[in-house]
Amino acid sequence: MKLAIGQNIRDFRKKNNLTQETLADRLGVSYQSISRWENDTTYPDLELIPAIAEILAVTVDELLGMPQIEKEKRAVETFDELRRECMKHDYDADKIVNLLRDIRRNYLDSKSAWRPWVEGNDRAFRDPKILPEVRLMAELFLERQPMNPHVLETMAEIEDEEHLQDFLKKYTTSFDCSERALLFNRYLRLSDDKNFEAERRYQLFHAIDTIFSHRHLVKRHASAEYIHFANEFLEKLLTLIRCDAVDDNVDMWITFRLEQMTNSAARYVSLGKFDEAISKLEAVAQLLEQTMKITKEIILPVSCRFLDGMEWRAKEEWITIDNNPDSLKERCIFIETLMGRGSSCHCLFPSQYFDELNGKDFEPLRNHPEFENLCERVKALIITKPNEK
Repeated sequence: MKLAIGQNIRDFRKKNNLTQETLADRLGVSYQSISRWENDTTYPDLELIPAIAEILAVTVDELLGMPQIEKEKRAVETFDELRRECMKHDYDADKIVNLLRDIRRNYLDSKSAWRPWVEGNDRAFRDPKILPEVRLMAELFLERQPMNPHVLETMAEIEDEEHLQDFLKKYTTSFDCSERALLFNRYLRLSDDKNFEAERRYQLFHAIDTIFSHRHLVKRHASAEYIHFANEFLEKLLTLIRCDAVDDNVDMWITFRLEQMTNSAARYVSLGKFDEAISKLEAVAQLLEQTMKITKEIILPVSCRFLDGMEWRAKEEWITIDNNPDSLKERCIFIETLMGRGSSCHCLFPSQYFDELNGKDFEPLRNHPEFENLCERVKALIITKPNEK
């Protein structure tokens, strides 16, 4: 973890009403050195650390940020323990309540305080014995980060009917008054072409992303025929969206393409068109192999003139696929675009596609001469390592 010594020097200097010039004079260095330390451009020489701490009336540990580092370490350990307990089929509600209480009192300012809201703890959080403590934690978290989408989405899903409307009334609006929507309208009405263009691209992508979510396109309990038609529609739509693609190499639509090709292959299997299914899975394997060659961060082609200028980046990351702090980390490709204070991102794990190939949808292909080879090619892309404690 990076030392916060530069920020600490600045904070403690100001607390002691010292200018950069005064501190520099007392240490026998230039004020430019102080500025570079505080901006984390350089670190002070080791022999100067005790003198700096003495002048600023703090301990060396405090100057180096050791208390903050230790507190952050304890916070991460607490979030890990919460996740472990919430994952259990027969979780201990009292233990979860105590962990949530500890987080609420001590760790809501942690850099990892977002974790309880995104790691899939919803099943446990709905427990009537646990929910009141989650509610208290959400209220305090939203005081620090108003309108935080992760908290709002989690609470809207887990809150009981008795408290739901009060929560929504207090923390949300009846219509879309998000930062993105408000800026879109502002720049449009002010004819601010430069800023509007960035918002327009983001809003268009968000609309496309929404359409490609089965939650929005396919009704609950839809028939197999309905689902097959929806998948065929999305496959054709994706071809139209990628109107400027010059080849089948990686672009910003990697995960969309993989999902649609896999769904298309499953559709062909259900129709008994096994050779067509194998052809689609060959394309899946090829795109996965190309994507997993990414190591250093790259900018992905857009392949769509309506989104020209939108910047998606891809790089390798090591992440636990199930948010289990004790699981192996898997090498994945992290794909992200930044938009103001927010971002859109997703991770591509080869193991997800390997699991799909071994699912019931592709059972009829087990004896196909090329299917086993395709499975082995995808399996070869799965690389794991222990999760460092």
